[in-house]
Amino acid sequence: MGFIIRANRISRYNMKMISENLRIPMVMCIVFLFIVQNLSSVLLFSKAVNIPVMPYAFPFLVNDYICQFVIIAGAVVLFCNAPFEDEGYQYMLPRTGRVSWAVGQVIYIFKVSLLYILVLIAATVIPFIGHMQFGTGWGKIWGTLGKTDAGSQFGLNFSVSKYLLSHYSPMKALAVSLLLEWACIVWIGLLIYFGNKITNKSMGIIAGAFVTLLDVCVANDWVDWAYGFSPVSLAQVETYSGYALKYGIDLNYGVKFFVVGIILLIALCILSNDKDRICRDLSKIKKLRRADIGTGIGSNSTECKKGV
Repeated sequence: MGFIIRANRISRYNMKMISENLRIPMVMCIVFLFIVQNLSSVLLFSKAVNIPVMPYAFPFLVNDYICQFVIIAGAVVLFCNAPFEDEGYQYMLPRTGRVSWAVGQVIYIFKVSLLYILVLIAATVIPFIGHMQFGTGWGKIWGTLGKTDAGSQFGLNFSVSKYLLSHYSPMKALAVSLLLEWACIVWIGLLIYFGNKITNKSMGIIAGAFVTLLDVCVANDWVDWAYGFSPVSLAQVETYSGYALKYGIDLNYGVKFFVVGIILLIALCILSNDKDRICRDLSKIKKLRRADIGTGIGSNSTECKKGV
């Protein structure tokens, strides 16, 4: 129980450092403004027809591969400084222990991912304040934009999924999309942490960038079975309505992918913090083996001389 308390304190320390690191607020601000800009055409259409908007834009944005690319690219930048070891690392590690330190970094990734999701939600609601209404349905605005070409006439830059409109209620689509998107961002954050930590280089960032671009490739008619290992694609509900179904890739598959993947990556992130100790142990074993081999060669040569 003690190491959990220490781990949470480490995550809180990292969260406090966000205010001193302008990169994270700047990235969130840029993505926020990008979403607001994309929703301006929806607001314009709503005002033109004088019909309020239901605040359920989030599922449509994350199911558009261009908007999703920008959101996930922002997540890669959020975690690009992993494994988050500043000048206080050498002083805090002996007091906390490697396990508590690693778990604290994992908790920090979960917290930043949740904060990022909250910023995204705010970006999809704030533009419609003063001109929105709440209800159990999608409303006329989203229904019209999804089933007609009205969006193109007002400069709509993202697609409104017909699949979501016809197969999901707004609250269910919102809940599923939020959970999948959060899981995807956490997955990528853990991947970047593990890659950077285990290599002491930027291999984690390269892996995160590859995963981000992979969804764009799949969306542009790449091999269909690639959906099965593209976390950014699996975070989009509409993925489970197309060609991916031929390969058994449904919502249950997506949930299992993220749950198993996150658990595995957490374990790897924790183990990667013992990399130095493991390397030292392996080095000692190699030296002992070399010493044994050298001793064996010497004794055999002595015996041979005696025999002669």
